[in-house]
Formats: sequence, structure tokens, C-alpha cells
Amino acid sequence: MIRQITPHDIQSVLSINNDAIPAVNSLTANELTDIISLSEKAWVVDEVDKIVGVLIVLGPNQSYGSANYRWLDSQFTNFCYVDRIIITPAGKRKGYGRALYLALEEYAASIGAEMLLCEVNVEPENPQSMSFHASVGWAPFQDREHGPGKVVRYFKKLIKTDVETT
Repeated sequence: MIRQITPHDIQSVLSINNDAIPAVNSLTANELTDIISLSEKAWVVDEVDKIVGVLIVLGPNQSYGSANYRWLDSQFTNFCYVDRIIITPAGKRKGYGRALYLALEEYAASIGAEMLLCEVNVEPENPQSMSFHASVGWAPFQDREHGPGKVVRYFKKLIKTDVETT
């Protein structure tokens, strides 16, 4: 079941996040709470009272300190930015990542967002995430170096909106 993150979930989400390093950056509880407060959507996948997936999404023009977010925000105007999507080892291969992204696509279309944006690590390498994003229709469009041993690849997916014709 996909649902909104609650204050009760913070420690579980924090643990899931920090267990996923280096695929995502480490966070403190305060940093996680701050990101959630800025987010458009902050969802978890709850499997029999155990969180097995997390998706946190921000819209444009937020005061978020992430260098990746700031760069994307300077390049695009009408988007949903995936700050992090994490599926725990117990949740992998069950379709939860696809379900989260499908829910995100529906949400983005409902608010008129033109595209979804994210980045995936090239250094340190994250081939599983690269493969996953390609399999759900995301297209890479640029690599960006953040320093020695830290390179990301930006991905985007255009949102199809239903346009009525008369």
C-alpha cells in the first residue's frame, strides 16, 4: 500500500535511507523532516506494517540545498523532482518502484507538471538504478561531476497529459 509518510515513520524511513548509502546521501532525522516539509509528495510503500519503499518528490522553486536539485531547478520550470526513491532488499522485485513511479506520473499529470526529473550515481556506480530508470521510460540527458569520485547522470521523463479536443 502506498501512503503518505507520517511522523511515526521518520525513524524507519531514516534507517532505510541510510542503509541505501551510497545510492542516496546520508541524512539526519532533522534533514529528512526538512526535506519532507518541502516535498510535493513523500510516500512509503507499507507491506504488512513494514515500510519497504520510499519516494520523496519536490516541485520547482523550493529552498532545498541539494546541488542537483538547484541545478535542475535552474534549467527547468514545471517539473516533479525525485529526490530519492528507495526500495529495501525485502521489497525488491515486487513492482513497488514501478507502482511508486506510476502514482507519481498520475500525480504529476493531475497538477500539470511537464516532466519528472532525477539523478542517478555514475560514480559511485549504481547500475541497478540506471537499469530501473531505463526500464520505466526515463531518458538520460546529461552527466555532471560534483568532485572526485562523484558523478551523477540526470534523467527525465515527459508527462503525457490528456488534452481534450472538440
